[in-house]
Amino acid sequence: MKEISSLREKLLEDMKSAMANKEEEKLSVIKMARAAIKNEEIEKRKDLEDSEVVEVLLREIKERYDAMEEYKKAGEKDMVDKLSREIKIISAYLPEEFRD
Repeated sequence: MKEISSLREKLLEDMKSAMANKEEEKLSVIKMARAAIKNEEIEKRKDLEDSEVVEVLLREIKERYDAMEEYKKAGEKDMVDKLSREIKIISAYLPEEFRD
């Protein structure tokens, strides 16, 4: 049996919890993060270890920060707020030294 990384396991557990609790935004963000992780696994043709999962999550956060800057310039406060909430959700899965 394949060993699943603890971060991937935590994301799966939290996805199930978000589904059960009807936390749609959190569910959506977790699904996007899991899809990014899965895409990376397909590209590397192996299961990712926690350190590699952290790299994927950091990349997801960076993409959101970059998009936030564009939305700020365009005056799209709703999208800036949404991306900020998504960053907060993803950041919760990072080790302490990577948060903010």
